[in-house]
Amino acid sequence: MAETYACDIAWGDGTQARAFLKCFPSSRSLGVVNELTGYLIAKACALPVPERAGVVQLNQSLVDSMDIKNCSGGVYRYAFAVSEAPGQSPNSMYAGLSENIAAIATREILQGWRGLSPLMAFDEWAANQDRNLGNFLIDEKNEIFIIDHSNLPVDICWTSESLVPEGNFRNILIDIMTLGGMVPFEGGFVTRAAERHPEVFQSVKEELKAWWQAFLGNDPSRRAAIESFFHDRAKNGSDRLNQKLSTMPV
Repeated sequence: MAETYACDIAWGDGTQARAFLKCFPSSRSLGVVNELTGYLIAKACALPVPERAGVVQLNQSLVDSMDIKNCSGGVYRYAFAVSEAPGQSPNSMYAGLSENIAAIATREILQGWRGLSPLMAFDEWAANQDRNLGNFLIDEKNEIFIIDHSNLPVDICWTSESLVPEGNFRNILIDIMTLGGMVPFEGGFVTRAAERHPEVFQSVKEELKAWWQAFLGNDPSRRAAIESFFHDRAKNGSDRLNQKLSTMPV
């Protein structure tokens, strides 16, 4: 699993700010490109992500000073960095409550949030099967930020064979919002958000391609698969969501 460390980072424009550094075992090195992919696409969808993100190359002295515990096979030489965002996760806010009760309490906040439909559509596009109560940050005004995309698309250790564009992947946010048979959102808003995805993909494609080439260039099958996956799923997102949402209780 990944280890996350609070730190101060001097960003490229000279700004120094509080941030978090997410380090991965070498066996899960795809976590870095997954985080980059999720961050860039979510930002292009106008979803509320932390203001800054980047990649940090780790040297051995830095790795030794961090005393990373859960990387017995070695630490991947690159880490994902993201600036601090305000708020607490529902896991922290509702610590001690059962998972179902915490999910219901979180749903009460999310159902009035303007980003709910775009986030459902984003998770469907990106085959994010790991949306959970630890990757929202909710501040005292109920403003929400989304974090942690290391497990998309499909899974942290995805292969070219697992990226099936027409695949029917679990949308956990839809599951949370429909827990107990409730549907506290308008499905049409979700499908309309998905209609923007081809345009969004075009707007961010060149930056994504640069990062994919940098991290996946030595694995041509993975490199080709991830671009095709996001391109193809962007085109048919509305139809896929219409089919999925039509099976919900009314």
